[in-house]
Amino acid sequence: MVVWDQFWTDICPTGLRPWVQTNSDLAPCFQELILQLPVLALFATFSAYYYGTHWRTVSRNQTQLRALRVRIFASLGLTFVPALKVLYIFRLHKELYPVDILLACVQLIAWPIHCCFLLSSVRKGSLSHRGPLALIVLWTSLFALSAIWLHTNLYTDYWLWYAAQLALYLFYGATLVAPGNAHYVRLRRTDDQERQALLSQSYTRFFEDIEETALGPIEDDANLLSKFVFYWVRPLIAKAVSGKLKRNDDLFDLPEALTLHRVTEKLQTALSETSSLLKALHKCFGWEFYLIGLLRLLGDLSGFAGPLLLGALLRMEINGNSTVPIDPADSSGSSDFVAYYHALGLFGSAMISAFAAVHFNWRMTFVSSKMRMSIVTAIYQKSLTAKQLQAARPEILNLMSTDTDRIVNSCISFHSFWSIPFQLFTTLYLLYTQLGVAFVAGVLFAVLLIPINRKIAQKIGQLSQGLMAAKDARVTITTETISGAKDIKLNAWEDVFISKIHRERGEEISFLAKRKYLDALCVYFWATTPVLMCLFTFGTSILLGKPLTAATTYTSVALLNMLIGPLNAFPWVLNGLTEAWVSLKRVQELLDLPDVNLQDYYRPLTASDAAFANSSKRPVVLAIKDGSFEFETKRSRKELDLVQEDIIDFAFRDLTLQVRQGELVCLEGPVGGGKSSLLQVIMGYFQCTAGAVAISMDVKEGFGYVSQTPWLQQGTIRDNILWGEIYDETRYKAVIHACALQYDLDALRGDSTGVGEQGRTLSGGQKARVALARAVYQNKSIYLLDDILSALDAHVASHIIRHCLFGLLKDKTRIIVTQHSMVLNRATQILHVEAGQVTQSDAPNVGSLLSDYDDYDEDTSTTLSMANGSTSYGSVREDDDQRSNDSVLMEESREFGHLDQKVLGAYWKATGRSLGFWVIMSVLMMQVSRNLTDAWLAYWVGTTNDIAPNSTGLAENPTVLELKEGEGVLALVDHALLPILTDGSNGTATPFYYLGVYATLAISNSLLTLLRAFLFAYAGLKAAKCIHDRLLNSVLYTKLQFFDVVPLGRILNRFSSDVYTVDDTLPFIMNILLAQFFGLLGALLISLYAMPWLGLLIVPLVPIYLSLQNKYRFASRDIKRLSSNALSPLYAHFTETLQGLTTIRALRGEKRFQRDFLYKLGESIKSQLSAAATQQWLGLRLQLLGAFLVGGSGLLAAITSAHMTSPELVGLAISYALSITGLLSGLLYAVAETEQEFVAVERINQYCQLEPEINADGSADPPFGWPSQGVVVFDNVHMRYREHLTCSIRSINLNVKPCERISIVGRTGSGKTSVLASLLRVAPLDKGTIAVDFVNIATLPLDVLRSRIALISQDPFLFNGTIRDNLDPRAVHIDSEIWEAINCCLASPLVQALGGLYGRLDVSGANLSAGQKQLLCLTRALLKKSKIVLIDEGTSNLDFESESAIQLVLKNAFRGRTVIVVAHRLKGILDTDQVFVMQDGTVNEQGVPRDLAEQPNSLFYSLLQEQQNS
Repeated sequence: MVVWDQFWTDICPTGLRPWVQTNSDLAPCFQELILQLPVLALFATFSAYYYGTHWRTVSRNQTQLRALRVRIFASLGLTFVPALKVLYIFRLHKELYPVDILLACVQLIAWPIHCCFLLSSVRKGSLSHRGPLALIVLWTSLFALSAIWLHTNLYTDYWLWYAAQLALYLFYGATLVAPGNAHYVRLRRTDDQERQALLSQSYTRFFEDIEETALGPIEDDANLLSKFVFYWVRPLIAKAVSGKLKRNDDLFDLPEALTLHRVTEKLQTALSETSSLLKALHKCFGWEFYLIGLLRLLGDLSGFAGPLLLGALLRMEINGNSTVPIDPADSSGSSDFVAYYHALGLFGSAMISAFAAVHFNWRMTFVSSKMRMSIVTAIYQKSLTAKQLQAARPEILNLMSTDTDRIVNSCISFHSFWSIPFQLFTTLYLLYTQLGVAFVAGVLFAVLLIPINRKIAQKIGQLSQGLMAAKDARVTITTETISGAKDIKLNAWEDVFISKIHRERGEEISFLAKRKYLDALCVYFWATTPVLMCLFTFGTSILLGKPLTAATTYTSVALLNMLIGPLNAFPWVLNGLTEAWVSLKRVQELLDLPDVNLQDYYRPLTASDAAFANSSKRPVVLAIKDGSFEFETKRSRKELDLVQEDIIDFAFRDLTLQVRQGELVCLEGPVGGGKSSLLQVIMGYFQCTAGAVAISMDVKEGFGYVSQTPWLQQGTIRDNILWGEIYDETRYKAVIHACALQYDLDALRGDSTGVGEQGRTLSGGQKARVALARAVYQNKSIYLLDDILSALDAHVASHIIRHCLFGLLKDKTRIIVTQHSMVLNRATQILHVEAGQVTQSDAPNVGSLLSDYDDYDEDTSTTLSMANGSTSYGSVREDDDQRSNDSVLMEESREFGHLDQKVLGAYWKATGRSLGFWVIMSVLMMQVSRNLTDAWLAYWVGTTNDIAPNSTGLAENPTVLELKEGEGVLALVDHALLPILTDGSNGTATPFYYLGVYATLAISNSLLTLLRAFLFAYAGLKAAKCIHDRLLNSVLYTKLQFFDVVPLGRILNRFSSDVYTVDDTLPFIMNILLAQFFGLLGALLISLYAMPWLGLLIVPLVPIYLSLQNKYRFASRDIKRLSSNALSPLYAHFTETLQGLTTIRALRGEKRFQRDFLYKLGESIKSQLSAAATQQWLGLRLQLLGAFLVGGSGLLAAITSAHMTSPELVGLAISYALSITGLLSGLLYAVAETEQEFVAVERINQYCQLEPEINADGSADPPFGWPSQGVVVFDNVHMRYREHLTCSIRSINLNVKPCERISIVGRTGSGKTSVLASLLRVAPLDKGTIAVDFVNIATLPLDVLRSRIALISQDPFLFNGTIRDNLDPRAVHIDSEIWEAINCCLASPLVQALGGLYGRLDVSGANLSAGQKQLLCLTRALLKKSKIVLIDEGTSNLDFESESAIQLVLKNAFRGRTVIVVAHRLKGILDTDQVFVMQDGTVNEQGVPRDLAEQPNSLFYSLLQEQQNS
């Protein structure tokens, strides 16, 4: 050993000893030999290695190139400065040690190698110019060592050289900040290379990032070590960082253990054995679930090791410090190693705790995914097969989302339920061993807070319910406003509805404010508990006369901190478990419903069924004899809240019915008579109380059913028609032709056009025809058609009757509900259905006179040949990619990558800049006061230990004086306060003096916390208000076309979930973010203040942390976007299934829907698991960083125990190091979460920047009383709705005289409505002008133009409110005026029946029939007293009696006004002054209607004939 020591002493005077007694710095030789040389050697080695791995060519921007140049110069500087310094010392003939020359030589080698690496990085390497993580970590270590070296040599002659060296390091570091941009360059191959043989000897590199490979299943292909440290997640993270996570296919696939069919079948089997869901879940997943608890136990136990080992280490410290200074050479005593064991123990327990926690979370995610899959699938399967489901449709979606979430989340709550009490009892026992009875005070305070927190939580719960109700009310009004946005804008009522929404929003904000301020109280208690607990505990300890020692104090602080989490969490755990139990019972209720059993409902036909009919060659296919049927669920009138006598609960009694193959049976009768219900009886949706339904076909075949309100799915038109069947071109074309869809498909650019949710993008007639085409394509033997012709134009209806009912379906059995004369004339039997009685109708029945096999004259083969001649879809499908860019299937615009600074700016602006500044200041002040409190505790413990009874007082203890000097600020404060607070008597400090200062600091921290909590809540509310108002104004004042292109759901999403995020979750998570950020900053600074040597560990860990958080943020943001995008189709599919349940069951599509559902569920679970995997990957790495910090600080304490560190500072540093892990992960999750929540602000911000309507404010005001005459002149008008569409009207010239009544007619799509649209400036004109009373309307403010013209639109628009509100939204008329208008429009009986002017209407007037709505809209238009009245197909929804009444109203009430009518039924317009017949967007002919009606060659005449025939 002596020779060894001698050898090192020759190289450098102090050899390898870490400390020199003279000062508190590390020995220079130790720094050079043990720290600098190895790090430099590694730096050189890694630089050389990475230089060799550069092969990809990169093109960098100026920022990156500039950074690399500066770094190259700094590296050259760092090469030459040490060499020049050695030369300089040599020239001065001063003493040079071998180690100095060795170090300079190593630097002369290392930095040039690094320079080569940097030079090669200019053109090659990775996209980031910063270089690999390993090099950055080594560089930060060198930087830290350089700073320490300068500190050590500050008072030597050469300090300037070292300062220059540090300055070069700083230059190098500055270039690492800006990221810059770069992209890979693919080198073009030369001709020679192209001509080379494919199998030549040359090596072609595989471009990993270009030829993307799939990631494979989660975890399955990984080895044990990879699973243990989550190394298998790396490919996913790498993919995310390179920005390649765009679709769900880019994620991991589901592992073997989570195969959907296997997992879901397992639960189904268990459910078939036991009816209880709880028992079934227990049977399937019980063992796996309970065994995971062992990991939780291991984590808890290792958590307790930390504080105990810390206490033991500090006791060693005190012993080490109180003994006589030992000679450093003689340090081989076994007791010295005990400190190292403790430090190792600290590191080991932190590691075990990290692995246990992460693997517990991961296994829990696995089990809960299995449970989620199986429960959700069970709910879906049940909803497809359950009876009596109609009553509970909206709740089922809740079962699937909220209730399933609660059940799955209770898994973790279950483990917390046993783990938390275990933690609490153990912690309390350990506290008792440390402090005796004194611990009760702190614990009592924490326990007292529990009921307070519970009370606040209950109050918050009540307010949340109020808030949700207020939010629902606001969203309901907003929904109504957005869905009626066109009518609202065309009547210039934007401000009326904005003020209505503001009223509801005010109510919502008042609930939100109360809730936020209570939240602020919760945050206050949460943040101030640790400080006040320590105050009460140590205060009691002092009062009981126990002095504070470092070991007990810091063990207790660590234990008290461990108490807070469990104490606060326990009430929530109980809450979670009770909620889960309620949800479990709700799901159980659904699963207990009986299934539809069609085998029991139907019976096969027997000879007796065919016997009771006239003799006929055709076989009977359907027979009911003396059957009685009633609704499965009784509907009470009270529940349905009915005003008018529409629905009665009727039942079918003694129903007898027989249908033969190929017959056409028509059902007719009054509204509510039971026609649709009779079809439901045939399909098996009624309860059979007597008799039975006999059918000849297989029950599994189903019926070709088309409902009265067509149900379509979101997808393309072709998907809706094929509906899972194989595509057969001939059959498909025949169906398209028979259902008169050819013309529509040409107009819509082919069958790949998107259909919105519930077919929203198609017109009523198109929806009905697509639904019919779907049923026809399924090729069933019995067709049930529920009133499909009423929604169609006359010529379309007659086409369908000829080519579909009597064409493609002529051999099928057709039962159809209709009033259409053309069908009734040819029916084989007509049944009259009224009040549940079915009788043979006495309507003329021509069909029965035809012989049984007499086919309709037009053969199907002509339909087929026509179909083959029609346009082929091949050509249409080729330009699929040119599909109009308003297709509803267009995905919602998603932002990739980083959030824009503008988004943060928008939020900052919404809070108010000065308020934002004060919020941040309050958080900062709170953190400073918190850290000061802790530092003062350490100082107090230090002085108590120093003036221990065995010491000889302050003056004679030089080491203590030195310590005091080291304490710096606190010592100065102490010296200043001591004389003031101790009466200047003897200047000695009592424990009560220290306790007083500690209490003052703790209470001021508490007050600052309170201030910060309330300031934050106020700022969040202010931002929420401002952002919502901006969004509302922007959306309501934007162009009308916006509402055509963007689906309603997408706009409402902004107003519901996004606004909710900005109201509630965003401020909450930002609060956490700021607290964590400043908390981490404080913890690092205090640790460094207490133990400066920790800097050696902390500085190199910074780049590792930054790199981790960068990778994780990329991954988590994109995966979260993907998982929320994968959830929407799942819920949408479920909602669609519930809406179309009748159709799905009738067409027997359950199996396919279940398959689709499983696929979508798999996609959703896949993204959730990938998100969980990235979270655990990160969690493990962060906890390992924390473990290194804890272990490192313990090791440093052990190394320095005999030398210099005071135990209270070691305690302070390690207790902070123990909390740093939590802060690191807390900060990272908070950053990632905040970024994700900011997506809501980003999405709202997109809609806050919508284009307003062109020249909305106008350039001129109209003359007084405009329009006074009602002259309308169109001069060569061309108009298109959007830039990329063709003109909808061209070269229109109209001249309407004052008080003239004109009508505009034409086929569907001829541009009739567009004429009215152009008059209301729905879109700017391409060419021409429109003048009203000689004022060009393009120059007027929009609200003036629209408020002076009365409009009665095609779909009558009414909203929720009183009749008075609906007739006079601006409340400018008195009651007598309103009644006068009502009487004029013959609406008086209706208004009286509804309860007078203050009777209420439902949302969109749902409690009125179409005709009644139309009457009220007429009254509203009349009340407007406009000189010009526009009526768009105002009478299309009425029966003939109502129509003639309204025609009378139109003639008399609007006398003396200019009326422009777009008409559907031509009878009513024969007495208008002029008619304009439109075709393809132009006026084809015009004249007096009676004259044109008598010219057989006029277009008007042919239109009239078509209508009369139908």
